[in-house]
Amino acid sequence: MASELEVFILVAESGGFASAARRLRLTPSAISRRVAQLEDRLGVHLLSRTTRKVELTAAGEAYFLRIKPLLAAISEATQNLETFSPVPAGQLRISAPAAFLERRLVPLVGEYLEVNRQMRIEMVPSEFSSSDEFDFTIQSLPSSDQGKVSIKIAANPWIICAAPSYLATFGTPEHPRELQAHSCLTISTHPHWQFIVDGKELTIVPPARFISFGGAVYRAAREGLGIARLAAFLVSEDLKSGELVRFLDQYGSSRERDFYLVADKEKISLTKFAGFADFIKTKFAAGF
Repeated sequence: MASELEVFILVAESGGFASAARRLRLTPSAISRRVAQLEDRLGVHLLSRTTRKVELTAAGEAYFLRIKPLLAAISEATQNLETFSPVPAGQLRISAPAAFLERRLVPLVGEYLEVNRQMRIEMVPSEFSSSDEFDFTIQSLPSSDQGKVSIKIAANPWIICAAPSYLATFGTPEHPRELQAHSCLTISTHPHWQFIVDGKELTIVPPARFISFGGAVYRAAREGLGIARLAAFLVSEDLKSGELVRFLDQYGSSRERDFYLVADKEKISLTKFAGFADFIKTKFAAGF
């Protein structure tokens, strides 16, 4: 749990209790109480509160400017101690798409923690959190942040697929344009489906009868509700077992799509970070 000083710094930087509460996954009232406790202990008002906004008082601003670099130095010193640890120890906070957490990471956590008994893992769906709160973020694009390192862990192309029961009833499309005559299942954040036809990119917005997040669309496809475009990590096992059937591969998109493990450059060499990165790279070395 964040200390009173850390909570105060976050409130000062974010400009309010609500923003700090979202970052720390607490209620605004809880954040307000933590700051009030700090003010009572110090005997001075650090924040000026109105119905419209929260601002630093003169004392609060002076205090903020003094303690922020001190807390940063303490944090850095704590991280540097990890270089003396012969085994990974502490906590890692990991952000990744909810479907990836459920389908791919959760099954691996037990194995990782069994080997690394001094570690704790917290995993949070990236759909609900800001990536700068985490030690590792798993995402479809490399980070543009110069302070981050992006490690490619596996290719993750889109795959057009459907359950055998749906295809047996409605037939299998042989051309992307034939999708317009089918029931399609669409991920809300990816409504446009790209294909290469006669050497040119063709973008289709299929008629979606079901729209949701990736995990829900995956479930709907398995139930035979229609045709879906899903990430390789979601469907690879179902394609092997025959629960889903892929098609239109000859019209695959020219856009490469991979998964990356993103972390701070300054941290990646530390024992617990390097150990987790090596574990993930090894597990996904063969792809999905």
